[in-house]
Amino acid sequence: MLEDHDYMRRPKRIQKRSVTVALLVLNVAAFVLQKTLLPRLISPYYFALSLPGLFDGYLWQLLTYQFMHGGYLHLLLNCWGLYLFGRDVEWELGKTRFLVLYLTSGVVGGLFQMLVSFLWPHYFGGGVVGASAGLFGVVAAYAMLFPDRQLVVLPVPLPLEARLLIWFSLVLAALGIALPKSFGDNIAHAAHLGGMLTGLAFIHRRAARDPFDPFAG
Repeated sequence: MLEDHDYMRRPKRIQKRSVTVALLVLNVAAFVLQKTLLPRLISPYYFALSLPGLFDGYLWQLLTYQFMHGGYLHLLLNCWGLYLFGRDVEWELGKTRFLVLYLTSGVVGGLFQMLVSFLWPHYFGGGVVGASAGLFGVVAAYAMLFPDRQLVVLPVPLPLEARLLIWFSLVLAALGIALPKSFGDNIAHAAHLGGMLTGLAFIHRRAARDPFDPFAG
């Protein structure tokens, strides 16, 4: 069963006042508002991330887009991933550092996506929503903190080490940017790549500050 794996067990220390749980609640609450009250009050253009929005000075989009989603499945997948990986990363980094990691990964991932949107508007134009950039930053941090953890990647129930999962994700994101015609799936691959690189840099920087204790800060 999935619960037999380390990444499916909730650490006891963060069962209360967990940032991971708070982010899950915020994502769900924001989605409910996005589908109900928000359209009656203001255009989603002000909150989804887009080049025109940034050029208009709506810099808050780099944060707000992280709490909007394109549909129920989009929300479910991001929340599920955050639940699986976020708890252990929060356990190791602490609440504040974990939140900084998550939001910073989302911001950098958004900037990556806007860069490719500027360079290749035909393939990557349009608005961006979703928590996946922040999620991939957490996944990258997880892979560095627990590289030997065995994960079960669905739908094919094959065990995969965490370090291999992040390499696979990096290659997939890079291919999605380099070969947009072959990966025309409306997935923000550049945002994923930016989030992952941020997560890797975040943990590498912490380890470099104290090579004897990679979690000290």
